[in-house]
Amino acid sequence: MNAQLQKELAGFLEAPDDPVEGALVVARIIDADADVDWAREEIGRLAAEVGEGAEAATLAARLARLGFTGAGSRYYDAENNRLDHVLRTRQGIPISLGVIMLGVARRLGLTAAGVNFPRHFLVTIGDVLVDPYAMAPTTVENCRAWLKRNDVREEDAFEEAAPVDIAMRMLNNVRNVAHERGDFALSLDLSDYQLMIVPNSYALRTERADAWLALEAPEMVVAELEQAVAAAPTKRIAERLRGRLDRARRLRKSAVH
Repeated sequence: MNAQLQKELAGFLEAPDDPVEGALVVARIIDADADVDWAREEIGRLAAEVGEGAEAATLAARLARLGFTGAGSRYYDAENNRLDHVLRTRQGIPISLGVIMLGVARRLGLTAAGVNFPRHFLVTIGDVLVDPYAMAPTTVENCRAWLKRNDVREEDAFEEAAPVDIAMRMLNNVRNVAHERGDFALSLDLSDYQLMIVPNSYALRTERADAWLALEAPEMVVAELEQAVAAAPTKRIAERLRGRLDRARRLRKSAVH
């Protein structure tokens, strides 16, 4: 981990109140040269352009008129999780566009929060549910219909996303991109920062074990799985992980010989 970025993330975690600040730390983790000072100023400028008195639908419509829209064919680019990049291009994914919407709404004195909807981040402004990718209000009924079509459980689907949850989700996005393109070293580096947020995540430890396995580092696979077992939330999960740990230990032993 970069010591300065580690310090910046630790500072955010001491007072994780602002989703914009969390997203800007993520932007710096993605690219240490991310222009976070400009990004803060740009959100303030956008708030002034949207104007006082704007409610949810008006705010979304004005941001859309200013050019903010979905990233389309470039949806899975890692830079779509970098807030300064999205502010410049005005194209992003639901979570980055959502953070911009939250930042503008808060600058205007509106009550706004993220929603951890599966696969598609949402925002509430006042009592209105907003789809930031479409830059338009939506409804709980529409979202429930989507869950049903995609065979996704509704449990926790409308849970509020705290600023720390948003930062974690953005880092997940970037780490998944790195893992899928085979950059396991970057995937591990990104997960180092995530472990500062959720140090006892058995799922993250398990995914780190996958990355170490791809890098042919059996000692590290065993170390990660040992911590995953210790952090497992249920006996059933712990038992499943112990089976994998036993296999990893045998692999380590055979590698030594």
